[in-house]
Amino acid sequence: MELDQETPPDFEDRILNIKTADSVKAEAKAPWKLISFAGRIESRFLFRTALAKSILPFLLYKPDFVVLPATIEKDETGQRIIKLHSATELLRQGYLHASEWFRNAENFWKIYRTEKSKEMTILGRLDYQRGLSEQNITAPYLVLYNSSAKDANATVVRRKDLDLEFVVESKAYSFTTNNLGEAFYLSAFLNSSVPNLLIKDFQTRGLFGARDIHKRILDIYFPEYDERQEQHKRLAELGKIAHEKALSFLKKSPPSQELTAMRLGRLRMEIKKNLEDEMKEIDKIVKKLIGA
Repeated sequence: MELDQETPPDFEDRILNIKTADSVKAEAKAPWKLISFAGRIESRFLFRTALAKSILPFLLYKPDFVVLPATIEKDETGQRIIKLHSATELLRQGYLHASEWFRNAENFWKIYRTEKSKEMTILGRLDYQRGLSEQNITAPYLVLYNSSAKDANATVVRRKDLDLEFVVESKAYSFTTNNLGEAFYLSAFLNSSVPNLLIKDFQTRGLFGARDIHKRILDIYFPEYDERQEQHKRLAELGKIAHEKALSFLKKSPPSQELTAMRLGRLRMEIKKNLEDEMKEIDKIVKKLIGA
């Protein structure tokens, strides 16, 4: 989704004009490609997420807006959780705009869902295998990496740096932690060429070679983060430095066009080239840690 108005100074208790993003429509498959939404909605149903084009090596780039029939609640232990609502429930709670928005979404789902999904409600699809409702939104740090590409590209997400609650999209993999050092450590490992080369024989292959990371990279042995270990600490430091340099690089050389698959691949390579010294040291440490 994207705003259909000027960006407000904050997203607290606002009614916003939104619409389906043109970039999303361009990548969607039929029949969803032909469907567009536009209207007003209460800001509490607006979230941030990361599609593939947002996940760069050591960098989260322009995380997308997403509208969800969900609120952030607290469970009996005081932990923050994601709670899903039907359009009818939202109407009862007084969220008139959200109720209308998701009622329309439910109607389109009933019309266009596949035979395989005919018994599934739209809430069931959104929360398939509890992929949404069981996300840990309490931990302040996430490590994200993409599921589809030649290599894993990973970045650390700090929730406090974002203007909205962040949810993980179904095509990304995530790890949550309360330890920022651990997050930087893991992001360095996932971006290293060492594990990415080790999984090449096990990746699916397309017209242009290896593709689809999924969980294969997690099959590579890697020791749990221990800040008492000097190599672990150094890898975490390098991950932090790489994040800072990647952000600086993108501020100086932002993409001038929409990130198509080809441009996205080129940008990822440019970022790693700009981090050549850091990547060499990261690879050296990762080799020692995994015994490659």
